[in-house]
Amino acid sequence: MYRMGSRTFFRFVAALLAASFLVTPASAFDYEQLMKLKKDFEVVRDIIRKLRGRDPAPPPPAPPVTTQPADTPVAGMSFDGSCVARDETGYVENAQISVADGKVRQLAVRIDVPKRGACRYQLAAFRQTKQTPFVELVATSDAACSIRVWQQGDRVTLAATDCADKCARGAFEYAWPVSFSTAGGCH
Repeated sequence: MYRMGSRTFFRFVAALLAASFLVTPASAFDYEQLMKLKKDFEVVRDIIRKLRGRDPAPPPPAPPVTTQPADTPVAGMSFDGSCVARDETGYVENAQISVADGKVRQLAVRIDVPKRGACRYQLAAFRQTKQTPFVELVATSDAACSIRVWQQGDRVTLAATDCADKCARGAFEYAWPVSFSTAGGCH
């Protein structure tokens, strides 16, 4: 009788799994089948570990459960930020924003894209729709145009989506999100 080593056995099982992917038509492949194959692979892996004299891998720890009392409000971000920068190509960012407890108090952004024109975002042209975990402003003239502001540590990022009407023709496609520090200055 042929005795198969654990490495040979593992290669054999891997070849079987690969063959099952090749036999299965792409249209019939779905998530449930992938999960079944994953479970089959884990069973084979545990058998190989037993053959090697090792215990099966322990299950992953459960994610921590955090509960927050329903009556405790989530505090929104608060900061005053300013970014004025120009790079060597002539791309200019000039942004002032003030947020207090998740509510935008001031927003004045101008992005100049060389040979394309400028984009301008003023608070008066937007209404706020979200305060936490990020701030979202939607244009009053076009519901597709929105600005999102989020904070990670002392870094704040301001990004606009679908706001070509707030820019000169062709400038929006070249406008990057504005990133700055709450301590002051652009990133």
